[in-house]
Amino acid sequence: MKVEKHFAALAVCLVVLFASSFAPYSCEAPREAAAWVKIAGAALLLTGFMYPLAYDVISFLTYRLGWEGSFDHLEVFPGDPPSPNAQPVALKTKLLLFYPIDLAAIIFVLLPLWMYAANCG
Repeated sequence: MKVEKHFAALAVCLVVLFASSFAPYSCEAPREAAAWVKIAGAALLLTGFMYPLAYDVISFLTYRLGWEGSFDHLEVFPGDPPSPNAQPVALKTKLLLFYPIDLAAIIFVLLPLWMYAANCG
């Protein structure tokens, strides 16, 4: 069921992108010729930040509904690129540190950036 969870997380990200593009946002700047670059960049950035959170929520829901026997969350590794013997970030650390920072970045920076790009170009 892992492939289905990946598609479901991607679908959740696309639904958020689609729904938030209709949010009321006032701007006076006319659309530019290269507006699609800003729109695509903001959409990819928002999806990249939102995807791990959406996947883990979907994975937790499938576990709680009894569709899967265990909670199979995404493994996040520290460092860029991670060393070959690096251990993934613990689930408790993800819940207390990684996801609150990720959610704050989505809500306060990336979602307004996406809404501005989608509405104002």
